[in-house]
Formats: sequence, C-alpha cells, structure tokens
Amino acid sequence: MLTLFILATALQVPAEPQPAAEKPKPEKKICRRDAATGSIMTMRTCRTAAEWAQVDAAAADVTAEALRQRANAGTSMTSSRDGS
Repeated sequence: MLTLFILATALQVPAEPQPAAEKPKPEKKICRRDAATGSIMTMRTCRTAAEWAQVDAAAADVTAEALRQRANAGTSMTSSRDGS
C-alpha cells in the first residue's frame, strides 16, 4: 500500500520545467556619422563591430592599392625622357 502511495505521488509531481532555449543576444550596434563627398549633411550608419571591421579593411585595401598605383605611375618602361 505504501508503494502505491509513493508511486501515485511521484506521478502527480510535475517534472522540473526545462529552461527555455536562450536566444542569442543581438550583437551591439555601433553608429558612425559619415558625410558624403560634396555634401554638408551627415548620415548615421549603424553596424556591428564585425561589419565595421570588414568596412575598415576594405577601405584600407582600396587606399593601399591607390598608393601602390601612385608610386608606380612614374616607373613606366615604355616612355623615356631623352626622346629615343
């Protein structure tokens, strides 16, 4: 009889609630103000830190390429100064 009582009570006790699946927190946005060339108006652009890192890396690549082209502009093999 005692085992029947214990078994009946065990069936009535609700199982422990499982914690809800935690949603990943959205990554914090970082906002910057950018002025378009030729404009006095600024625009607010918000991106995550990872996205800003990609934008900054792309801008650095473009700048480095422009500097390389500028440095190599005077080293052309097809022209000569003495006219020959």
